Amino acid sequence: MKKFLRNYRKFIVIAIVSIALTIFLSYHVANTLFGDNSLEVYNSLKHKKIYLEKEITRLQEDNAYLQKEYFELKNLEPEE
Repeated sequence: MKKFLRNYRKFIVIAIVSIALTIFLSYHVANTLFGDNSLEVYNSLKHKKIYLEKEITRLQEDNAYLQKEYFELKNLEPEE
């Protein structure tokens, strides 16, 4: 009977530790997939970075064109 109780207690301890470990790991996996620092957020930010880099390039080209046009128009004005 003592051996049975000892084995039963050992089983209960192992079961509780296993359940706690499973909950702990599940929380971290869920946080990695759906949390503030998740893969989804990372991918979204990566796409946003690519878009903003393209937008910066486009705006720099527009700025260069407009500066050229401005200086050409400025040279056409009579000097005082």
